[in-house]
Amino acid sequence: MLLAACALGVTLVGCVSVSLRPDRIDDMLTELDTADLDTIMARTAIPFLLDGEPIARERDVRIMWQNLRDAGFRFTPAQIVRVDPRDEASYRQFGQTEDVRIWFDRYTAEDAGLAVVNTEFGQFLIVTGGRERRRPLIWGLTGPIGPEVQ
Repeated sequence: MLLAACALGVTLVGCVSVSLRPDRIDDMLTELDTADLDTIMARTAIPFLLDGEPIARERDVRIMWQNLRDAGFRFTPAQIVRVDPRDEASYRQFGQTEDVRIWFDRYTAEDAGLAVVNTEFGQFLIVTGGRERRRPLIWGLTGPIGPEVQ
């Protein structure tokens, strides 16, 4: 009986979505800081949600990443405070508009997670989901959202 319970526990831990695993999110953040722009775009979901505004055009998302990089923005080193699965109320953390609610309903992955991440630039909320080569995709970003939470 104990052996069966242990086997079930190992199976359940192995089934946790990559979008909810802090180690995979940390890998994703490192890649966003170090990879070339084409790789970053391959890891970015379109439409992308930035601070409550859906960005529908791939070209605009590419410009966003390039501008962040040109400005010296980096996610790493990062401290992942927590990762929560997406639920019906998650959209409210990005904005209480109908556009944001619809974006969450239509476009986020079924296994989406919301990661609270501390960086040297402040605390950010990142929507992750799906996966590309064992790393979650980034679906949205907002912040800085307030003081760092330890």
